[in-house]
Amino acid sequence: MKRNYIGLACTGHDNALSIVNSAGEVTFAESTERYIQTKRALSTPADDLLRVESLINDYCEPDADIVLAKTWSSKTSAIFEREEQLAVDRLNSSEYEQSQGFIAQNLQVSRYIHSLVTNNIRNSGDHLDFQCQAKFGKKAINKAYNHHYTHAAAACYTSPYDEAACAVIDGFGEGVSISFYAYANGAVKHVASSPLDGDISRSLGVFYGGVLCGLCGFDAWRGEEWKVMGLAPYGKYDARIHELMRQYIRVKGFGLECPSEGGVALAELAAYARKPGSCAETVADLAYTGQLVFSELVTELLNNLYDLDISENLVLGGGCALNSAYNGKILDQTKFKHLHVYSAPGDDGNAVGAALLAFYEDNPAAGSRSRFQSPYLGSKMSVETLGNLKRFGKMPGVTELSGNAPQKAAELLAEGKIIGWVQGRAEYGPRALGNRSILADPRPADMKDRINALVKFREEFRPFAPSILHQFGDEYFINYQESPYMERTLLFKEEVRHKVPAVVHVDGTGRLQTVKREWNERYHDLIQAFHAITDVPIVLNTSFNIMGKPIIHSVEDAIAMFYTTGLDALIIDDYLIEKQ
Repeated sequence: MKRNYIGLACTGHDNALSIVNSAGEVTFAESTERYIQTKRALSTPADDLLRVESLINDYCEPDADIVLAKTWSSKTSAIFEREEQLAVDRLNSSEYEQSQGFIAQNLQVSRYIHSLVTNNIRNSGDHLDFQCQAKFGKKAINKAYNHHYTHAAAACYTSPYDEAACAVIDGFGEGVSISFYAYANGAVKHVASSPLDGDISRSLGVFYGGVLCGLCGFDAWRGEEWKVMGLAPYGKYDARIHELMRQYIRVKGFGLECPSEGGVALAELAAYARKPGSCAETVADLAYTGQLVFSELVTELLNNLYDLDISENLVLGGGCALNSAYNGKILDQTKFKHLHVYSAPGDDGNAVGAALLAFYEDNPAAGSRSRFQSPYLGSKMSVETLGNLKRFGKMPGVTELSGNAPQKAAELLAEGKIIGWVQGRAEYGPRALGNRSILADPRPADMKDRINALVKFREEFRPFAPSILHQFGDEYFINYQESPYMERTLLFKEEVRHKVPAVVHVDGTGRLQTVKREWNERYHDLIQAFHAITDVPIVLNTSFNIMGKPIIHSVEDAIAMFYTTGLDALIIDDYLIEKQ
């Protein structure tokens, strides 16, 4: 019997839905926040009743049974109860007397998160079951997988490798925060994990999001870890902050430990926290040193993984794999020779991981596909709405480009215009990769400040990404590495920085996106046309959203942002709208 597989990421933040067909191909994947246009879609199930009906109709094979795969196992609730009891035992232990307040605070946080996850697991899938019964006359076949296992599957099955070592590092999974896997012959096998044992502080995700992000005055619940990464290069090393952080958390084998005196170190670190009303730059040294400590800890862990002699190839999964500032240093600082980080390594990407696990469980002989996994898996712009735009919009400056959109966009960019560029299917993951992007000329030195102030409405220290034609990578970057998903930050060569100052961060780096024609034809043609005009093979690329909002989802979203920001032009498929 033919089966299709629907993965539901159901953590409670960054929920998502993916669909894998009977041949093992990902036909659709999208984060819930895009559809509802609320950042991170907290506590919103991915299988919205009406939305999931249309997705089944559009992306599932009509004669296939549906398998529903969740990203947390049936053991999750019992594991969370055990973790909370272990935390209570630690709180009552004299060994931790000097840091009891710290333990109590962590227990309160972990209880809330455990409740959030448990409720979301329970509430996800009901709408999908109902629609399957309505459409096919039978409910979906239900499966559920270990959370870190779904991270590993997403990382491994989307990689270009036949074999690899896999590290999953995040806030927490099912009683663990770090897991290692071996990938070979299409199978993902568990190697080692680091148990939390009731201590949620033994987590790099909690360290970076809960401790460092919080001390810097940012909010991890809103996903503001990005701000720490952007701010860090403005700071410098602080020996005392480094010493305190290393007292708080350290590597032990394949995991982490927080000594009993960690609470005391954290209390002293609090003195370095950003003061209310002060600007972010006042804690730049804290951000810099915290980013350094994060890098040191992950490097130790990855070198310990390498010593298991699994593979020269490394794949990363989990929320910590979104730390692009560190990802670009991995091949220099560890013993691994090759690195893959998927476009959605966080919890949203687990929807793909769970769906693929269910597929390979049913089709063990199918064999994995070591090829490029396109990130362009989301929704398209509505053709009907675009037609209505022309018919009813009565807006000046609307032009049909008749297939000439890349050339026209390049010309507008070369004139200094900031454009919204909306093409084809949306990207899966948090980064715009040329289909839901704001684009600009990287040559003017003031372009970064213009976009931050007039379009994105965000802090001036936030950098923008360079999208570069692959064949020019070695010309612009030191030790160039392909970065198809904008997943790593590399150092610009000194002699080219003056050519593209708008995409060179204060430390000389850029979070690049490698662009090849076979990956994204229209975006490649746009950059190629811009290169022909300017002799620069790079455009400035940032996500089509304003700060605090998800990337745009619909024609209406794009037009609303166009008319309420400093964008000069908007291109949706072959429609051009210019402000008069």
